[in-house]
Amino acid sequence: MKATIVSHSPVPDGVSAEIHRFGFILEDNGGMSPYTGTVSLRTARALVAPSEDGHAFIGMLRAIVSTATVDYDSLIGRQFDDHF
Repeated sequence: MKATIVSHSPVPDGVSAEIHRFGFILEDNGGMSPYTGTVSLRTARALVAPSEDGHAFIGMLRAIVSTATVDYDSLIGRQFDDHF
């Protein structure tokens, strides 16, 4: 599997920073159609906490969670692969 961050939507002034949204595409090497979705910073934090490394989607979420707010746009185009 490969996960790619394709967009970042900043939040308006006065709104919680936890609401930053990131668009992503998940692609499976097995020939399935790509999945396109969005995840908020808040959801990424909740999913990463109990999860193990190795999965492309979790790697992508860890990158979102560990990146400083001013650098979110630098994540666009980053790809993450499974490491099993």
